Amino acid sequence: MTSDQLAQGIIRHASRFVGLREVKPNANWDNPSTPGPDRALVDELRSLMRQSPWQEGWAYCAAFAEGMVLATLRSLAATPAQIKRWQQTMTPHCVTSAGSFRKLGLLSANAEAGSLWLARHGSTSNGHAGIVTAMRGVSMATIEGNTSLDPSTSAKEREGDWITNRIRFLKGSGTLNTLGFVTPASILKLISA
Repeated sequence: MTSDQLAQGIIRHASRFVGLREVKPNANWDNPSTPGPDRALVDELRSLMRQSPWQEGWAYCAAFAEGMVLATLRSLAATPAQIKRWQQTMTPHCVTSAGSFRKLGLLSANAEAGSLWLARHGSTSNGHAGIVTAMRGVSMATIEGNTSLDPSTSAKEREGDWITNRIRFLKGSGTLNTLGFVTPASILKLISA
């Protein structure tokens, strides 16, 4: 398993869920552009996030990001011990996860495709997470869960009702301040320890 394989897999898995919109807050989704309910995709999403241990009704941005890494690790034949190391470090709480990766020396100030972006909302313990798909200058493209298509308020900036693509500044946006990035190389270092 290489960093490039991991990055490509994380982005590929996350891309499958873009377009899902909440039909029950933080608990059920559907893609309004496809006919009928998207049950199989939503069941897969729930299954990946519940292992974080996310629960229905909780904010799910970090659980979504964690689940996409989990799906990728499985697809690349990671061992149960490697998956366990990942799940013990990444949590459904962005600020806690950033602290855990920082303590291990695995939180980077630099983004790259396939990285998990972790941010804090102002000076609170609330945060937000996303998956970096590309960078250009001072901006990054992301795939994010629990975000809004119209972030007209700081609350909607980090707690919306979509899984969608976003463009953000690398340092953060609005009241979201970047804490750091968990790069594919950092994930490999963690699971290989």
